[in-house]
Amino acid sequence: MKILKLTCISWLIWLTSCSDQPTKLSGKTETIEVSYLNWACDCADFMETKFYTQNANYEAKEEDCIFIEPSKKGNEIPDQYYRQGQFEYYLKLRGQFYIDKGVPNSYNRKTAEQPKKSKVFRYDSFELVRKQ
Repeated sequence: MKILKLTCISWLIWLTSCSDQPTKLSGKTETIEVSYLNWACDCADFMETKFYTQNANYEAKEEDCIFIEPSKKGNEIPDQYYRQGQFEYYLKLRGQFYIDKGVPNSYNRKTAEQPKKSKVFRYDSFELVRKQ
């Protein structure tokens, strides 16, 4: 029985150590505005609008892209936004960045490819903001 318990504990530790979920929040609440980028890969798929509103010729760079995750269940971005709303709206998010990079557990992978770790913003609230 002790061996079974030790095996289960070891297995749990191994599983949690394999997680790419970032763990430590910055402690600084921010409001950011992001736009969805529909990449053909499993990668960070949001970018702060500040990058291209200041420069109309800006080209998206991988290091500028972030993942977002809700702070609680039931506060997810509606599927309709991803299907069509992304063309008409930005997302205004209030929350915190994690200090460490990662891939949030809430990220829905599109392929079998392992996503590259990126900055993650954990939002408490969101608002749709119509594009100008």
